Formats: sequence, structure tokens, C-alpha cells
Amino acid sequence: MNRQRMKWLVLIGLVVMLVGMLAGCSANSNSNDASSAAMDGAVGTNANMKADATMNDTTMDTSASSQVASESAAAPAVSTDTSADSVGAVDSGSSSEETTAPVDAIDRKIIYRANVNMEVEDFDKAHTSLENLIHLSGGYLLKFADKKTTSELGGTYTVKVPASGFNGFITELQKMKHVSFESSAEGTDVTQEYVDLEARLKARKVVEERLLSFMEKATKTTDLLAISKQLGDVQTEIEQIKGRMKYLDNNVAYSTIDLRMYQVLEPEPQVLKEDPKFVERIKDAMTGSTNVIYAFFQGLVIFIAGALPVLVILVIIGIPLYLVYRSNRRKSQLTANVPNTPAPGAVLLEERKEESEENK
Repeated sequence: MNRQRMKWLVLIGLVVMLVGMLAGCSANSNSNDASSAAMDGAVGTNANMKADATMNDTTMDTSASSQVASESAAAPAVSTDTSADSVGAVDSGSSSEETTAPVDAIDRKIIYRANVNMEVEDFDKAHTSLENLIHLSGGYLLKFADKKTTSELGGTYTVKVPASGFNGFITELQKMKHVSFESSAEGTDVTQEYVDLEARLKARKVVEERLLSFMEKATKTTDLLAISKQLGDVQTEIEQIKGRMKYLDNNVAYSTIDLRMYQVLEPEPQVLKEDPKFVERIKDAMTGSTNVIYAFFQGLVIFIAGALPVLVILVIIGIPLYLVYRSNRRKSQLTANVPNTPAPGAVLLEERKEESEENK
């Protein structure tokens, strides 16, 4: 019995020792993991920041706000993990409710635009009245272009008026003296886009604050450069979001009215021309003939002036050739007549014969 008890005690002791050793190993591994995470936190910042830059805006908002809450709860180690998996379970419910808040609970943001086509009796007076109306309504003229033809005098206007006085401005336009009046209006609801921009702006500001804190804790130059680049990208996106929000705010605050105002001009009466008299017709005919003759002589002079250099060359070459040809012809005629002429002695004999016959 004693031996059996001793065996059980030895077995129990071995089991306790094994459990203690396993517990010590797990504690050591946890401490090693924590220390390595603290030492490599700056290096892991680059990859985490890159994931922050490409993350969806709504998920980013949830992750960032949850991480800030967890850090404020006295977590000693500096954590750079901003993924949705690491922090989504902390405060996902409240963040999703915040980003998906019902649109009806927010002021509606609607951009109004109207098109007005207006024919008036006197364009100059209507133009002056329109300038006064714009001034009184608190708006301003954004663009103007005038147009004048033989049948119409008018201009096109792009007017910005406060949204609160949008309907009143169109009503005052309709009260102006006019021949015809056509108008149409439409509104564009940008509330959802504005809510999304606000959520994105909030998320990017949280990321900006975290990057600034990481930059203060970073010690390596490479980490500082990487964080600085990420911070610049985030700040650029923040400015773009602010610019878009400002553009929407301006268009919501001031409605746009495209106005075409014109005056139809009366056509000028056409004066019938009388038939020309007989003398005037003769004069016109003589003038036409004179013009034709003058044009002919003009063409002849131009032709001679153009052919004169060629004629001079032909004369210079042709005259010597003609003289040579003429001299050659004369020589040929003389040589042809030489065999037919009688010798001098024969001529004397014939003359003597004729004298003797006469004497007989």
C-alpha cells in the first residue's frame, strides 16, 4: 500500500511539474511576442498605413474610432494595426450606426436650377430692370452674352440668387413687362453625397492624427519618410474633400437661373426700285461696251508685254539668218546664168556679119 501511494504521489508531482513548465513557456512566448511587437512597431507602420490609405471610408471611420477608444482604455503598448478585423469587434455597432444614420435626420441639401425664356418689348429697359432685380435679391451675375441680328436683339444670362429667394426671383421676373414667358425648374438632392463626404473627412482626420502621433514616436529616417508620405496623401485627400463640400455648400446656398431675354425686331420695309430711263439704259450699255473694249486692250497689252522678250530673241536670231539666206540665193542665181552668156569673140563676129549684110 505504501509503495502504491508513493507511485501515485510521484505521478501527481510529475503532472504538476509538467503543467507548471507549460504555463511558464506560454508566458514567455507571450512576453516575447509583446516585446517583438513593440520593437517592430515602427516597421509595421508602413504596411498598416498603406492599408489605411486603401481602406473603405466607412470601415475606416469605424476602425479608427474603435482603436482610439481601445488606446484610451490604458493599453500600454503602441499598436499600429488599423484593420477592420482587429478593431471591428470593439465598437462596430456604434460606428455603423453613426455612418449609416438616416438621411431624414439631416438637413436636406438640394441644388436648384431654372431655365427661363423671355421675350420682351424693349430689351434695353428689360436689361436695366434685370440688373436692379439681381441687386435687390442679393444675387450676382455669373455670365452674360449679348446677341444682335437683323431680326432679334437679346442676350443670355447666368444668374446666382440665394436659395431662399429662388421662387421670389422667378416671380419678379414674370412681373416684368413681356410678350411671352417660359420657365422650368429642377432640383438635385446632394444630401447623401454630403453625408458621405462628412464621414470620409472625419475618418481621414483621425488617420491624420494617428500619423502625426506615429511620426513623433518614430526614430528611424526611413520610417519618418514613409509616414511623411502617407501623411501628405491623407492631407491632400482631406483638402479635396473640403473643396467638394465647399462647392456643394455654395451651390446649395445659391441657386442658378439660366435666362434668355430677347426682343424681336420688325423687318425693314423693302423699297421697290423704279425701272431705269432710256437714256440711263443707253449710258449703261455704252459703259458696258467701253469696259469690254478697255478689257480687250488691257489683255492685248498684257499679251504683248509677255511675248516681247520672245520676239526680241527671235529678231536677234532671225535677221542674221535671213541675210545669210538671201546672199546664198543671189550667188546661186548668178552661177546658174553664167553658161548662157556668149563669148566676147563670138559677139564681135556676129556684129561684123550683121554689118556686112547691111552694106550689101
